[in-house]
Amino acid sequence: MSALFEILGSVFGEAFGPSGEDHTRGDGDVFLDGEWHEGELFFGPTRIIWDERIVFSDAEGRVEQVVDHDPPHPNFVVLHFRRPADTVLLAVHRRELTRVGAVLTLPL
Repeated sequence: MSALFEILGSVFGEAFGPSGEDHTRGDGDVFLDGEWHEGELFFGPTRIIWDERIVFSDAEGRVEQVVDHDPPHPNFVVLHFRRPADTVLLAVHRRELTRVGAVLTLPL
């Protein structure tokens, strides 16, 4: 009987419990000082922060283009993010584009 409760508990836990995945974090690279630097992305509701140093938001700038040539890793795309003073290159995996697009306005 206890085995049945263990099985039911694990099934209900999987179905209704937290997934264990952190959907607020991701991986991204930024091009600084002539080379790519790996870092962690934090996805907030209105901005993305890379490695606790660079803020990407529609208030800070805009994504001018998304390109897939010359990324730092396979299956990555490079976002050209224009700020008032400069342009920052942010590389993210293709699967992250949906999450990035939920925070930043992407060009068509």
